Amino acid sequence: MNRRGLFASVVSSLAFALFSYLAALIAWIAPINSIDVWAWRILLTIPGITIALLVTGRFFWVTGEAKRVVAQPKKLLAYAFTAPMLAMQMWLFGWAPQSGYTLDLTLGYFLLPLAMVVLGRFLYGERLSFLSHVATAVAAFAVIWEIARIGYLSWVTALVCLGYPAYFVIRRKFETDGVGALVWEMSLSLPVVLWYIGTRADLELLAERPIVLVILVFMAGISVIGTVLYVVAAKLLPYGIFGLLSYLEPALVTVVAVLVGERITGNQWGTYIGMWTAVAILGLEGLVSVLRHRRSPVIAARPWRRRRRPRSKVRRRVVPSSNRDRGTSPADTAGSK
Repeated sequence: MNRRGLFASVVSSLAFALFSYLAALIAWIAPINSIDVWAWRILLTIPGITIALLVTGRFFWVTGEAKRVVAQPKKLLAYAFTAPMLAMQMWLFGWAPQSGYTLDLTLGYFLLPLAMVVLGRFLYGERLSFLSHVATAVAAFAVIWEIARIGYLSWVTALVCLGYPAYFVIRRKFETDGVGALVWEMSLSLPVVLWYIGTRADLELLAERPIVLVILVFMAGISVIGTVLYVVAAKLLPYGIFGLLSYLEPALVTVVAVLVGERITGNQWGTYIGMWTAVAILGLEGLVSVLRHRRSPVIAARPWRRRRRPRSKVRRRVVPSSNRDRGTSPADTAGSK
């Protein structure tokens, strides 16, 4: 296993978990709401990622995506959905810890891979293995249990486990599933961000209490580190291992939920035990696939980076000696038939 990729994946998960904890912490220190956190995160993250791409020589991901959109304006239809959806998910990641919904948030991230496996089966005709069927059945039981327990599925959980699959399906459909597209999706939120910070944000509070601004900048830095290292891990690690390690994040965020005072109580344990069991089964299958060097069914928690298709071995066509003598190419020979 690539040690640098392993390090990048673990640190990325730690960064996102730390971000969720700081989102709760900053609300205790000052009257900073989730929209403030989201706006400053967007405003400071975009330059951070841009600098990281420039330093690593990967800024062509951004310019290349812009060229593709100009050449195919229909891609703007994808951005009309994916940009608001990403903005909503980024806001939710800061709002949930402040509002006591961190456990519902992690439940959504645990349910996400199973939702995408089922979606792949019905939308793309992908085959499900026996263990995938078992994991899906266990997860379905957990969801039914939760609905029977409280009468509905938390909207936070539903937004993550249904919103993200729709987001990735649209990206795949319009071929905007790269890191360059991620930067543009965040950039499309800038007009709203600048309007909010200029008219609604409490700038006087930041001047009076510099520690709040320091925490916001620190959170943005953590967001950049988490995103960049996530992409690095996706590049260096085998996809199966990358997918398995990416679920360290919701596990750590569950710990954050406990630290900020949330608890799993009573019948709620049935939902979480069922969901964790389903993810464990899916993870077991992914681990077995990795050990047997087979393609893993485990989907990464945030599959932002486009995975390159494996190169197929193409047999070299031998040019007949008569054609070489006449200066005729194989294409000319095929076209004459």
